[in-house]
Amino acid sequence: MLEQPEFGQLLKTLRQERGLSQAEVAQGGMSTAYLSRLESGSRRPTAMVLDHLTRRLGVPVSVFQGIHTSLLGQALASASSSDDTDDAIRMLGEAVQADSGEDLSLRWLSLWKLAQLHAKRGERQHELAAARELTELSDRLEVSTLQVRSRTLLARCLRAVGDIDEARDVVQNVLRTAGSGAVPVADTLRTQLVLVSLKAESGLITEARRLADQLLEPIDVLPPVLRAEALWSAANVRIRQGDYPGAAQMLQRALTEVPSHDDLMLRLRLAASSLYLQMIPRRVTEAQQWLTEAERALSLFGGPLHRQELLVIKAHLAFQQRDLVQAKRLCEQLTDALPQLTFRDRIRLEVLAQQIRILEGYREVGVRRIEELAQEAQSASNVHLASEIWRTLAETLAWASERQAAPSLRQPSNFHEGVTR
Repeated sequence: MLEQPEFGQLLKTLRQERGLSQAEVAQGGMSTAYLSRLESGSRRPTAMVLDHLTRRLGVPVSVFQGIHTSLLGQALASASSSDDTDDAIRMLGEAVQADSGEDLSLRWLSLWKLAQLHAKRGERQHELAAARELTELSDRLEVSTLQVRSRTLLARCLRAVGDIDEARDVVQNVLRTAGSGAVPVADTLRTQLVLVSLKAESGLITEARRLADQLLEPIDVLPPVLRAEALWSAANVRIRQGDYPGAAQMLQRALTEVPSHDDLMLRLRLAASSLYLQMIPRRVTEAQQWLTEAERALSLFGGPLHRQELLVIKAHLAFQQRDLVQAKRLCEQLTDALPQLTFRDRIRLEVLAQQIRILEGYREVGVRRIEELAQEAQSASNVHLASEIWRTLAETLAWASERQAAPSLRQPSNFHEGVTR
């Protein structure tokens, strides 16, 4: 068994990596004050406490035994405490490759941390590869909580790269596992939130709304982060239904649920800005306000992926503000970042670039490429995105016709009235 303070340091790392508060981990087994003393190293765990902790964290007891004696354990400890993401990925990646695989639970933890680091860098394929191995390891460990967490991560990765069909199959598998084992409620809820997104993107909006509303029913008893994520999902569904007041209400509430310094708060601000640009009429003023807030937070604690996501929204915002020069410049600036964006963001950014080409007079080339992108979205079972692309093409052609008829016209009267509100 690890001695203090190593035990407490590992306990805190495992808790934070799962997005759990001290109260959530302590619930039903100890006081929050006692858990705090465990993490600080001032108390030693009893056998009963250790059993409770491994169940709440979803890890085998071997995780807390001699982690500091192996090369992989040392790399995990160093990577978990490093502020240099590149160095942490290199260090942990080398250790995982060199590992003999004798301690499966330690390898699982290391891959979980590695997946988080790749996600932070926007390295989608590396994160996906780690998620696939995590799924295999969780099956070998036969720990239901790890199986649910691994597969939920895998489903999110698959959705991000545009493989909605496989992601949906994975989620259905997860929910069967969650229903037959002792899995924390928070893990089941996170899986269901992924399912809401998949249903919405597949065009099953009514089913997505029903599930999203079900998840909101116990909203007041959920931990803050889960409340914010559930409200975020509900806002996305309402946007797709055209319920813009409902979406705005959900977003506003979500933004009050998490601390201003939290990574989720930054992502919510970016999401709010993007969603306001999807409303009809476009709510450009609100989008600009939330983008400014996000940019302020980004300067304090954001990462490279956040910066790219912010630039993507800036490009869409510039287009809605009719600043085609700025929109084009940002599209070109993001060319190298396309592999790091989600499938949806990449497709929408490429559509934006072709909208600009059409408005510059390259109608035939732009239309042909937008049609190809719509087919790509349709082939990926992203029905909603495909529908959005066709609607965008029609709007762009209408604007191009008006510009051709009146070259000095900057803002067509029938092109989303109120766009510069």
